[in-house]
Amino acid sequence: MTVLYAQIYQNRMVVRNLETRQQVSGNYIFSNTRIIIADFFAAQGLLGQLIEQTAPRSIWHRLPGVGNLQILTHALEMNEGGLSPVEERALLEMTFGASRGRCKYPKVIADESLLTDDQVIAALKRQHESSTRPANRSNIIN
Repeated sequence: MTVLYAQIYQNRMVVRNLETRQQVSGNYIFSNTRIIIADFFAAQGLLGQLIEQTAPRSIWHRLPGVGNLQILTHALEMNEGGLSPVEERALLEMTFGASRGRCKYPKVIADESLLTDDQVIAALKRQHESSTRPANRSNIIN
């Protein structure tokens, strides 16, 4: 499975393929003075182009498990105080749509410092482990 690290800045994105070490970037006006993803479709289109450049689809992409992606989307700017639930959801939906269904469970983080490849893999692994654990049913009220 291919792992991509998407770095989101104000009106700029960088996507790195951790396996091939290929990194591409692009600029487009999708932010405003208040929110990093103000134009959802412009941001999704740019991210989709960058994903396609770093992890192009093969003719075998329809086979189970072939061409699947793990993507960590990292908001590096305009994240003072963390992301609101709306901003986080916008980043998740943008990543899912941009991957064209190749990434079933994208992960979003907000911090001002870049992650190393090992930190990206660890963050994705933590998300995967927490999503595969059985739900704690002791909190259910009957």
